[in-house]
Amino acid sequence: MKKYAQVSIVGRVNTGKSTLFNRLIKKPLAITDSKPGLTRDRIKKLISYTEIPFYLTDTGGLYPPEEDLIWEKVKEKIEKTVEESDLILFVVDASTGLLPHDEEIAEWLRKKGKDVILVANKVDIKKKDLYSFFSLGFGDPIGVSAAHGTGLPELLELIEEKLRNKGFSEEVKEEKTEKTRIAILGKPNVGKSSLFNALCGEEINIVSEIPGTTRDAVDVETDEFIFIDTAGIRRKYSDPIELFGAVRSERSLRFAEVAILVIDASTEVTAIDKKIANLIIEENRAIVVALNKCDLIPREKRTAVLNYFKMELDFINFAPMLFTSTVTGEGISLLKEVVKQAKKSWERKLAKKELLQFQHFLQKNFPFSKTILKISQEDIRPPKFKILTDAKLKSNELRYIENKLRENFAFYGTPLILENEYPTIKQ
Repeated sequence: MKKYAQVSIVGRVNTGKSTLFNRLIKKPLAITDSKPGLTRDRIKKLISYTEIPFYLTDTGGLYPPEEDLIWEKVKEKIEKTVEESDLILFVVDASTGLLPHDEEIAEWLRKKGKDVILVANKVDIKKKDLYSFFSLGFGDPIGVSAAHGTGLPELLELIEEKLRNKGFSEEVKEEKTEKTRIAILGKPNVGKSSLFNALCGEEINIVSEIPGTTRDAVDVETDEFIFIDTAGIRRKYSDPIELFGAVRSERSLRFAEVAILVIDASTEVTAIDKKIANLIIEENRAIVVALNKCDLIPREKRTAVLNYFKMELDFINFAPMLFTSTVTGEGISLLKEVVKQAKKSWERKLAKKELLQFQHFLQKNFPFSKTILKISQEDIRPPKFKILTDAKLKSNELRYIENKLRENFAFYGTPLILENEYPTIKQ
């Protein structure tokens, strides 16, 4: 089976690359704003609505206008992306005209020997706006307005033509395997990106000691998983871009099946950690807690540390907790297996025979005055049960039933929804 073509968007900062990316993938994934240099990480999505499907990658802007502590890592990622690409969309800004940085990037791309489509963004109808870009040596620029969608059909047609000439075709079909969708959540600087990279086996997000480095959520597929690495969730936001990233992180959770809550094992549990855990529960997602940076914890103190976290997070006592370290690799393979098990529990449908046996067990052993009439499973993802009783159950009585369900059927890492149905007395 042929591989998908790799198409990448490259250009200096603030030329509208992310707006073009969002328009082409038909949904807002990359953050866009008038502030230059927002896209620091590679964002990669499959374009499948075209005749020839291809992966489109958005990159960080080249030549930032001010010094950035993580710029060198951005540059390394763009270099790698270009090397892996079959086709480059070199985006320039028609509203500002040709700038020296554009000429430097053009020279760099020519040295790479890559096939390039010159895309002049932010154009009006007048062709004269594009004349200055002819000198870059990539043929006629194609004028588009990513903000309004002008020129995009022509751009897609040109992309398909070039890919077809390279031997790519519509024969490539996306695999139909069911991959677990995982959201990686946690407050800033707990090691989410490093853990993400360790799980994926490839450094996709920029890893830095600067809190809040990862601004964009990035979907990356492996053989078994689809990981969604998210921006850190903070209590306050001085920057609206960080706020947007955090809000979208919550939206990303809704598309996940399992959430990995990453906590720095060398620090104490904070209100933000608990808030994120509550968010996961509110969304009814399976949850696994990664106590990261465990290489900083002496082994003789591990049991005490684990007990501390279990006590502080007792409202998610069904969530497996395990130590991980991206420095030593400890717990990474186990984390993958635990995630798989959590998803199985989240999707589990009990057989009628199993449920009937459990119903008989409760009817015989229920230590409260209420009578259990019937138990049925109404749904999965997560499992939802209806408990029919002769009178309303109290919260501790429902909790007893939940605990027995977990004990008998090993519901592991998943919330359980219990609804109590009982007769009401008409006045």
